[in-house]
Amino acid sequence: MAEKIEFASPEWLAALERLVREYTAKAGAGVELSLCEVFTGVPAHLDKNGNGIIAWYCRIKGGEVEFEEGEIPEADIKTVTDYQFILPFARLKIDPGNMADYEVKLAEGAKAGKIDRRGDRSKVPPAFYGMHNDLAEITR
Repeated sequence: MAEKIEFASPEWLAALERLVREYTAKAGAGVELSLCEVFTGVPAHLDKNGNGIIAWYCRIKGGEVEFEEGEIPEADIKTVTDYQFILPFARLKIDPGNMADYEVKLAEGAKAGKIDRRGDRSKVPPAFYGMHNDLAEITR
């Protein structure tokens, strides 16, 4: 079993970057995609900027990956979410048996103002589909 890493910690972000680079290599040079996630209300021990926010983004084009901490105003897919709300989702491996429930709970969170998901998720290449579960495997 893989060692668990705290969600949104510097080590977790490093693992995410490694996975983005791995999956981009699998997908090939044709992928053109920008992603951004913003976590609000983060625990004090993770809040290195003192604003309660951890954010990351990546831009993928021509097989190259730019991965940075911070928020970008526009991305093909952008999620802004409360840390405590999204934590169970970050730990959950998704499969056909729980996908509908997963989407229902995300929709409930959106209605409650806990998550804002923007963008065209169909832009995510099929080669990326396993990335969430790989990350969930190591997230605590």
